Amino acid sequence: MIYCGECGAQNDEQSERCVRCDNLLALPVDDPDSVTGPIPARSDAAARTRRFILPVLLVAVGTFVLALGAWAAFGANIPGSGGMPARTPTPQNVASENGTVTPEATGVTGLPTEAATAAPGTPVEPTTAAPDILPTAIPNGPPRDPTVRPMGRLVFSSEAAVPGRPSAGTEEDRDIYSIRVDGTGRVRLTAEAGFDGQPVWAPTGEAVVFASERTGQRQIWTMDADGGRARQLTDDPNGSEFPDWSPDGKLIAYEGGPELTSDIWTVPANGGQPVSLTANRRLETAPAWSPTGDRIAYMCLVGKYYQLFVMDAYGRNVRQITSGNVDHRFPRWFPDGRRILYNTRTAGEDPQPGQIHIINADGTNDRQITRDNQGRNGRAYPSPDGRYIAFNSGREDGNYEIYVMRPDGTEVRRVTRTPRDDFEPSWSP
Repeated sequence: MIYCGECGAQNDEQSERCVRCDNLLALPVDDPDSVTGPIPARSDAAARTRRFILPVLLVAVGTFVLALGAWAAFGANIPGSGGMPARTPTPQNVASENGTVTPEATGVTGLPTEAATAAPGTPVEPTTAAPDILPTAIPNGPPRDPTVRPMGRLVFSSEAAVPGRPSAGTEEDRDIYSIRVDGTGRVRLTAEAGFDGQPVWAPTGEAVVFASERTGQRQIWTMDADGGRARQLTDDPNGSEFPDWSPDGKLIAYEGGPELTSDIWTVPANGGQPVSLTANRRLETAPAWSPTGDRIAYMCLVGKYYQLFVMDAYGRNVRQITSGNVDHRFPRWFPDGRRILYNTRTAGEDPQPGQIHIINADGTNDRQITRDNQGRNGRAYPSPDGRYIAFNSGREDGNYEIYVMRPDGTEVRRVTRTPRDDFEPSWSP
């Protein structure tokens, strides 16, 4: 009997090649022990043997290490096990009631004045990144991780002057920009005459939906994330605005119709026939899709004040979730699908944005997360992981800028610093 030196198969002594692998067989030697196992046919047979043995040894060592780790994790804390005594967990760093971190206290720097020669789709200017701020606890949110910092880009609108274009510094001069959350890499995406605003990222991050007056009436448009290939989706004679992208990227919800009796509509993101979801005599606006796409939150004028409503994605099962003598505006779902961000607005002849709140989607547990002494705050938008919130605020000098904070109102970071107002941030996916 001859053993193949390549695969170890048994072969008849009259065979010249292995019946299994067709390897050329070596003749048996005179040593009787040599026929009890494979006869090496190559000088590297020992190396092949080591390659088979080494994984077995590694598995054995790994099993021992895992067993040791399991004993250290569990056995060490069992009375009488002879292990190390259990450690007492260190209390988490929780902010005091007045412990909100402000830009003044942290030295956060934002954006300098816009460069004189900026073109759409090109960087406007370099800026200084915001410094790290120690994290604190988030009630009713994901665990606070000191290593987690806000990431991604924000798209927002600004009334900053555009070089070479007359500007009055009003809403009619608003354009769309994107910027990194750390305040660097600002890029202007539009430079058309008239209003361009209310931007929202597509679920893929490859496009932006927005409202524009570039063809006269305010209508819904989309464009690439770099500002290219703008496309008009609606042509409502009464105008359309406040768009939001469905989570699957197929539909865009928006407000359309007469100013005082507008409704919530949807239109295919690639263009097509709009469909009305609501049809009544109330002003309904600012739709926001839930993360699962089965519900839409929106604001509706009830008497003198805007209130928040939730309905299913087909316009049925409508439910009012806020009430009171104050405007409840611009809902935005948290990624968990259970909570909604919104901001209040004061009443009167000159209503002003008030404070940011979080409320459960069923209308319970409404709580304010910005403080009354922190200026006017509005248009809040959560990060994809729910650990941060972007918002616009006039808290420092009355000029609206973009900020980010934790969902409990702490760790405030200023993102933009422009001579004119910045609004309506939306977080990239």
